[in-house]
Amino acid sequence: MPTWGGFVFGGLFVAVGTTIMLMGTHFLPVNRASVHAPFWLLTTSGISFALGGFMVWGMAWKQFAGNRSRQDAARRYPNEPALADYPWHPDGFAVSEWMGAVKGFGCAIGMTVFLSTFNWWAFGAESPWMVKGIVGLFDLITLWVWVQAVLQLLRGFKFGHSRIEFTSFPYRIPKPVVIRWQPSRGVGRINQGTFVLRCVEEWMESEGRGQNRKTTVVHEEIWSAQWIIKQPCTISPNDPMELRYELPADALPTRLSADKPLFWELDVKLSLPGLSFNETYLVPVYGLT
Repeated sequence: MPTWGGFVFGGLFVAVGTTIMLMGTHFLPVNRASVHAPFWLLTTSGISFALGGFMVWGMAWKQFAGNRSRQDAARRYPNEPALADYPWHPDGFAVSEWMGAVKGFGCAIGMTVFLSTFNWWAFGAESPWMVKGIVGLFDLITLWVWVQAVLQLLRGFKFGHSRIEFTSFPYRIPKPVVIRWQPSRGVGRINQGTFVLRCVEEWMESEGRGQNRKTTVVHEEIWSAQWIIKQPCTISPNDPMELRYELPADALPTRLSADKPLFWELDVKLSLPGLSFNETYLVPVYGLT
């Protein structure tokens, strides 16, 4: 969908949701006899529509800002494909567990508001047991989402931020990739761990027609290599861990801005006492200029 289409599509949801919310809060007059549900239900239904529209707006704005950023970078760095492809920081790549917590709670709240309408229909009215069972199943899924959001919040308190440092920028195929992983404050005693560098290609696949059309995101691993911690050990957040990977001569370069993106990532999975650590970092691997 083009960027302008995302703004228009999202605007329709926001407009409909706002109208329903105004009806539910009595700011817009409505014939009470024509309303066969509590007015709070209208309000929550309107919030669901509006949140969906804002989500579409967010994706459209991200696409718009990304396109503008790539166009600007292509003009500023005509001889460096890496900087024209993605807004890299030449020193390294940082991630935060807090962002995952924000997304987790946002998803949990959105699902709860959305399902409130169906819960009233299933359990507040005389609905068939099949309807109650289906809605109850989605309620259990929502509960699982809430649990995951809380766990992600706890990971935020324990791990905070972590990052990798690039020993060169960008990494050039077929030269080795040497990365310094900077442990977060919550990583100390490691039982086992894996550090996997992989090349991944991403694309969209559509199946069916009309209302039955379904689009999914597909990820295919092109190449990978791993660095393993087999025995328990203790590391300090002040001591970066250096990882070295030998690339094949026919490795493919990063193309994050392409219609069919291809990217390199470092996936870190650590078994720790208590909450485990699991994080992914983008790695700038490009061809020779």
